[in-house]
Amino acid sequence: MKTILGMLILAMWFSTATYNDSLSGSQTAAPEATGIALNLTATGDLPGMNKVTLQRDGQNVTGGSWRMTVLPQNADASSSERGELVGTISGGTVTLSEQGTLASASGVHVTIQSGTGEFASVTSGSATLSVSGNAENPSQLSGTLVLNF
Repeated sequence: MKTILGMLILAMWFSTATYNDSLSGSQTAAPEATGIALNLTATGDLPGMNKVTLQRDGQNVTGGSWRMTVLPQNADASSSERGELVGTISGGTVTLSEQGTLASASGVHVTIQSGTGEFASVTSGSATLSVSGNAENPSQLSGTLVLNF
């Protein structure tokens, strides 16, 4: 009986939650020729603003950084942030347009490393990000973000 109780306590202690967001935004100027910088707005379970920097070698994502400022649901200009989540990027693929801008990014793996505010207890987690350009306006990106922590 003690073993079962112990396993239940461990399962509760190490359980993670999944958060699903829709993304929209655009590419911004990147500090490096092989870098891609994105500003993306998230709506859904964890609404907020994402700043993403991707380093790449050809079509392979080789690294980067990710920072999400989480806002309250239905936030307006006077809303305070709930906190931030910070992580590193370790993989994925990108496709560039003929003009050299981002056409799509898929399977971008984020390792969540820390949080602040309401997320101060977050010390690990993961996320997967995918975006693609709008057919009518390729500079506008949309996609998904799935977080687990």
